[in-house]
Amino acid sequence: MAQSVSPVGFGIVGVSFGMNRAEIAKKTAGAKLVAVSSRQEDRAKAAGEKLGCAWTTDWHDMLRRDDIHVIGIYTPSGLHRDIAVAAAEAGKHCIITKPMEVTLERMDAMIAAAAKAKTKIATEYVVRYQPGNYALYRAVHDGRLGKLIIGEFTEKLYRPQWYYERDGGWRAKREIAGGGTVVLQTIHQIDQMMWLMGPVESVTAQTGTYATQIESEDAAVALIKFKSGAMAMVVGTTTFRNDKPPGVYGGGTVRRLELNGDLGACRIDDETMTMLTIEGNPDVPRAVNPPAANVFEDFARWVHDDAYESATLVKAAESRASMEIVLAIYESGRTGKTVTLPLK
Repeated sequence: MAQSVSPVGFGIVGVSFGMNRAEIAKKTAGAKLVAVSSRQEDRAKAAGEKLGCAWTTDWHDMLRRDDIHVIGIYTPSGLHRDIAVAAAEAGKHCIITKPMEVTLERMDAMIAAAAKAKTKIATEYVVRYQPGNYALYRAVHDGRLGKLIIGEFTEKLYRPQWYYERDGGWRAKREIAGGGTVVLQTIHQIDQMMWLMGPVESVTAQTGTYATQIESEDAAVALIKFKSGAMAMVVGTTTFRNDKPPGVYGGGTVRRLELNGDLGACRIDDETMTMLTIEGNPDVPRAVNPPAANVFEDFARWVHDDAYESATLVKAAESRASMEIVLAIYESGRTGKTVTLPLK
């Protein structure tokens, strides 16, 4: 993006989780943090003063500002649709925390509103911007691993009961969260799985609730078959006690990815490539910085260029596809049957 291009203005809705993202947007090349919003006045004011930007308790205020071009939606999952539709009708683009929404119907309403208004939607999947993950993406799509055979994608966390009870308890409620660990956390690995391995043909899954008092699952295992003929296993849970820093959510995260084709294999532990074996030992880097540092820089480029393409920016169609897999896991876990995509 040329240096003379003006920064893209961002307004962030929701400062519980969105505070961190607002801080990132403020520091990102090509982006300008203009305002933040929270329903709680003390939170909104504190965030605005800390970030040096405007603040409001009504996100509609941001839709009326000419200096805001993109609305960042960082509210509970089942509250995304109404904000995104209103933003589109006001001519604003949207970046949305994962998942884009909790049902395909709600996603389709958002996509339709954006198409009608000629605005843009992307969902933030931060793991795509990690150098180890991006290096594997490049190796796979350059054919260095050959024909893909098997992938393993695990997202194991520990989350105490109070994690589900904080922020009004929305994460414990199926209707607003959309489910449990699969949609709240493991969807990162599901997105990465599709990014690397392509379209999915069928899903066979088991889900259960073992250690928390919530309406949805805290553990899930799924067998994925791809249209290419490749297979993958997805494992997700919030019951996995570990020695990682607990952070603000009371427990750490352990991610592992293993993928092999007929020419090579790779392992990534917590976004660091720890093994790469390829036939003939070609010189393939284990870490590559993607062209954009984060979703805000990626999106700003897209705002300025309708033809902009990026391997790391998850646009609406890709986001919908990953949620379709999540819903297929839930349907298979509920019925005990293999679910074929697309969902009926």
